[in-house]
Amino acid sequence: MQFKIVEIDAGLCRVELSGRLDAAGAEMLDAPLSAHFAAMRRAVVIDLSDVPFVGSLGIRVLISATRLLKRHGQQVALYGANAMVLDVLHTVSLDQLIPIAADEASARALVGA
Repeated sequence: MQFKIVEIDAGLCRVELSGRLDAAGAEMLDAPLSAHFAAMRRAVVIDLSDVPFVGSLGIRVLISATRLLKRHGQQVALYGANAMVLDVLHTVSLDQLIPIAADEASARALVGA
């Protein structure tokens, strides 16, 4: 699991995730992503288009990251999930905590950017 943070402007950044968000991927992602988000003071859209699988520990990482951002008053949205990943996210009702959009433009609108 890899991630890249792209600063779009002063109020928004995109996090591009790549790889399986399973137990191993979640372990690799959790600490570095949390460290970045702890210092971040802008809205975030998370690109899941290169994530072929999300497991329970991956969902926990997304929830933890979202809670960290929201504690700092920042908005977050997910987008670009494939059908299988989207089905998992809806099944666990993650969309009740984190808005999910089909594309980046819609995700940006959800976070007010």
